[in-house]
Amino acid sequence: MKKFLLICLSIGAVLNAWSQCDELFISEYVEGSRNNKALEIYNPTGSSIDLSKYRITRWQNGSASWTAQYSDLLSGTLDSRDVIVCVLDRRDSSKTGQDTPVVLPLRLKADLFLSPVYTVSYSMSFNGDDAVSLDKYNPETDKWVPVDIIGKIGEQPKPAWSNKPPYTGAGTWYTQDKTLIRKDSVVTGIKKNPSVFNPEVEWELNPRDMFDSLGFHYCLCGWPANTKEIKPIEISLFPNPAQEKTSAFLGFNLESVRIIDTKGVEVIIESSLNSNELKDYVIWEANTTTLSSGIYLVQFRGTRGEYATARLMK
Repeated sequence: MKKFLLICLSIGAVLNAWSQCDELFISEYVEGSRNNKALEIYNPTGSSIDLSKYRITRWQNGSASWTAQYSDLLSGTLDSRDVIVCVLDRRDSSKTGQDTPVVLPLRLKADLFLSPVYTVSYSMSFNGDDAVSLDKYNPETDKWVPVDIIGKIGEQPKPAWSNKPPYTGAGTWYTQDKTLIRKDSVVTGIKKNPSVFNPEVEWELNPRDMFDSLGFHYCLCGWPANTKEIKPIEISLFPNPAQEKTSAFLGFNLESVRIIDTKGVEVIIESSLNSNELKDYVIWEANTTTLSSGIYLVQFRGTRGEYATARLMK
C-alpha cells in the first residue's frame, strides 16, 4: 500500500511539513464493489478536533451546486494523529439491489456510518465519477469551505479519474473499483478546486475491496519534532516479474507480510527471513512458483509501526 519515499529531508523540510499539518484531510478512499464505500479522515494536528464542524459532500456526475441531499455532517471527536473511518450505512443483510449490505470486514472497520437512507442522503454513494469533498464550517463567514477534495468539482470523468488527463478512458483508472491511500508525503488537503486532478500525484493505487489499511495512517506529520533527518525507504522486489522467487531488503524488523491479488483476496506462499552480518537489515525471500500469472500487492508491516508496499508481477 503506502510507499516510503526515496528522499532525505533536512530539519528545515521537516519543520515546513509540520507547519502544514494544521487541518483534517482524507487519508483513504474506498470505491469498492456494490455498496462497499468508505472514507478515512486523518487528524495531522497536535490536538483533538470536534467533528461536528465538518461534513462530507458528494458532487454527483460533475455537479458544482451543493444540495443537502448530497452531504452528511460528521460527529464525535477525532484525537491527534488518529483517523475516523466513515462507511456507507448499509448494514441490513436482508436488503437487495441498491441497499445491498456492506460486507462484514468493512463494517468492522467503521467508526461512523453515513447516508443510511438512499432517498434522503447520497454523500457516501460515490461511484468513481463523483468528486468528494471534506468541508468545514466557518462561523465568521457563515459558510462551508472545502479543506480537502478528491477529484475536480464540476467535472465528470468518463468513466473515472485516471493518471492521464483528459479522462476519456486513457491511463489507469484510480477512482472506480479501487482503494486509494494518501501518500506519506501528503500533509495537507486540497483546499482549492484543482484545474486538473491527477490522482497519481498524491494517492497510492490499490485493488478493489481492500480494507485492511483502514483504521490507521502514517505521514510526515507523525515524525517527532526533534527529527534531524528522515530517510524513508521505498521497498523494491527483485526479480520482478518473478517466475520462481523474489526477495526484498527491509530496513526494519518485520512483523507480518500479506500478499493480495487484484480481487482483494489474500494468497499464501512460502517465504522466509534472513539477517545480514551487520544486523542492519533483513532479507525477505518468497517462493512464487505457486502464484498464478498476474499482479499482486505485497504489504510489509514492521514491529514499530513501519508500513510499506511493493507490487509483484508474475
